[in-house]
Amino acid sequence: MQLPTLKSITDIRKEAKQIFDQVKKKGQVVLVTKNNDRLSVILSPEDYQAIVDENETLWEELEMSRSKKATKKEKTFPLEDIISGKV
Repeated sequence: MQLPTLKSITDIRKEAKQIFDQVKKKGQVVLVTKNNDRLSVILSPEDYQAIVDENETLWEELEMSRSKKATKKEKTFPLEDIISGKV
């Protein structure tokens, strides 16, 4: 993903069609500002979905890592002892 283009909310009002065409056709990301404060981000649905997918993947990896750490601390028993009832 490329660096965002800064546009004021006034620019968005005046040039909405052109801006949304650039977002769709060129994959441009637009950071919308109001009085020099960040207000919103405009990006294509594909870029948004890529961010969501990456976030879900990272979250799953984090959960797996936490699970592995938790199970490392658990006591383990040989299968033969469990089957024979020693445990």
